[in-house]
Amino acid sequence: MTIQIPVDFSAIVFRDAEGKELPQRWAEPFARAVLETASAMWRKGTKIEFRFGTYERVTEEMPEGLSPDPLTEDGFHYLVSRHKAGNGVRVLLVERLDPPKVRGLSREDARVCLVTYGADQGPVSRYLGHELGHLLGLDHVDAHLNRDPGQERENAAAMANLMFSGALSPANGLNADQLSRVKRSALVRRFGAR
Repeated sequence: MTIQIPVDFSAIVFRDAEGKELPQRWAEPFARAVLETASAMWRKGTKIEFRFGTYERVTEEMPEGLSPDPLTEDGFHYLVSRHKAGNGVRVLLVERLDPPKVRGLSREDARVCLVTYGADQGPVSRYLGHELGHLLGLDHVDAHLNRDPGQERENAAAMANLMFSGALSPANGLNADQLSRVKRSALVRRFGAR
């Protein structure tokens, strides 16, 4: 049996201090395509499917001290307080983050994640798949990685894992411990009980 988790998207259009809208390139068809590819990553190994729920375009004016362009981590937490998850999870779509190497953020307790725009669907889908993994209770696999000589095999396995914190590999595997943790996650318990 496949567990289906609905995903609602909010494409955030920011206004600057003068009230002018900043660019926002996310569009509904692209968000749908990115989700389908990210969902396929999860479906093949876990029988978890993330299905498209809703898409909205929302204009936000950030409070004083919080930068909208690029968005900071504090700005992300502000947006989480304003854009709650509905029945499933919510994905906030923004242009860019500070620092630029960060392509997504997650709050498992709120069931909300954020993904930045990228023109290439493959990498953006992997970033979304990675952030959905955090919502399923997974941490980065390389948090305690030993980078000493002789650990090349373990390092290569971590780099091919969907939950690697660096550049994501197209391999996007999960290990047995991760699969076990996902099965016990709050989201799976919520949507798997029928």
